[in-house]
Amino acid sequence: MSMTTIGLVAGDPSGVGPELCAKLVNAKGRQSDLRVAVFCGKGSFRDGMRIAGLDAEIPVVDGVSSIPERGGVALISGLDRGGHKPGVASAEGGTATLAALESAADAAGAGQLDAIVYGPLNKQAMWLAGHKAIDELHFFSNRLGVTGFCCEMNNQGALWTARVTSHIPLRAVADNISVESIIAATVAGARAVESSSGKRARIAVAGLNPHLGEGGAMGTEEIEIILPAVERLKELGYDVAGLYPADTVFLRVGSEKLDLIITMFHDQGQIALKTLGFTNTSTVLGGLPLPIVTASQGTAYDIVGQNRADPAGLTAAFDLAHRLAIAARKAA
Repeated sequence: MSMTTIGLVAGDPSGVGPELCAKLVNAKGRQSDLRVAVFCGKGSFRDGMRIAGLDAEIPVVDGVSSIPERGGVALISGLDRGGHKPGVASAEGGTATLAALESAADAAGAGQLDAIVYGPLNKQAMWLAGHKAIDELHFFSNRLGVTGFCCEMNNQGALWTARVTSHIPLRAVADNISVESIIAATVAGARAVESSSGKRARIAVAGLNPHLGEGGAMGTEEIEIILPAVERLKELGYDVAGLYPADTVFLRVGSEKLDLIITMFHDQGQIALKTLGFTNTSTVLGGLPLPIVTASQGTAYDIVGQNRADPAGLTAAFDLAHRLAIAARKAA
């Protein structure tokens, strides 16, 4: 049985991330085919264990290579950062978050991790700490030296979405879609479907404008960009069911047996998926050299310290990352 090594980043230490990671480690830490490297300050992780009502002793090691090959869980040393307060966004919390993310990314770049799962982040705290990248996707792509197309994808059960654009202003979306970016997002999404389920993806592409632009009366992006991309994808052999209005494309999941929906911007897919089921929706960073996955939940500052954080979302993200890592190893 091959061993899978997953890096688990707790996220913002002022939020519920340490509590969620403690609960996840308690549930997953004894799998015989799994090593888990926890990237979190020792004090923050112990706080998470205490809040969760757990008392298991987690060994502290200098690096991923020090975790026994037989499997198990260990806390990576050197990530303690002081000064942050529970339930408050701060530069100190952002500094701790960035230290853990950087350590995990560097371990991945060194080939020591098969996947990364990260807990809830607070971008305000990270910006206060000097973080320059617009989001986690750009952070990891920069840190890992990726120069090609990357995109955010989402998963809920058997259904996937891939975004052509993501964390940009709505007014900039039309200028940032192209035939090439639509094709690249679709290719990334189709690979994720195949890796997670072993099946060839049945795909639908959402339009940008209301009613697909009404033949150009309300925008020409469908005519000039999106439909040519759909036709090219069909020529490349992808099973594309069609170009559909964004307000009805999710209604076709059952009738068209869809596995993957390509959305033009962030909220086209996120509103629908999170309405269908918030706690089991995962985000996957596509186009990177290893699976990097997180859950939809936020830092939940209002319930920090109360043992009320539900680990279901992070557990779903962890399980998805594990499956994707195994599939990537088999495909290598």
